[in-house]
Amino acid sequence: MKNLREARDDAGLTQKKISEAIGISQQSYSDYENGRTFPDEMTLIRLANTLNVSVDYLLGRTDDLGAAVPTEPKLSHDEKEVLELYSSLSPSRKEDLLIYLRALSGSAQEGKIKTKKLQ
Repeated sequence: MKNLREARDDAGLTQKKISEAIGISQQSYSDYENGRTFPDEMTLIRLANTLNVSVDYLLGRTDDLGAAVPTEPKLSHDEKEVLELYSSLSPSRKEDLLIYLRALSGSAQEGKIKTKKLQ
């Protein structure tokens, strides 16, 4: 990406620090900076947010640094805990939980709720 290294240097961050901040390996970040690979959409957004520049600036579509527009929702403590717990579940337990949450929220239509026995 055209302006990634410049934005990182301006922010005073090392490759290691920025890779840790956005949850990727230092090698992946280095590959982005050197044009060997390209980040997915969410990683690109995280980079822009962390560097406080626009995605367009990172992509070289503008020389204006712009301001990063937060696109990731702010989560409450409880919401973060739910996500952490969910990510630790096995695929089977994740499915069980989703079925339960859909039924609990009333979003499941009649006849569409799976009736899987929780173990």
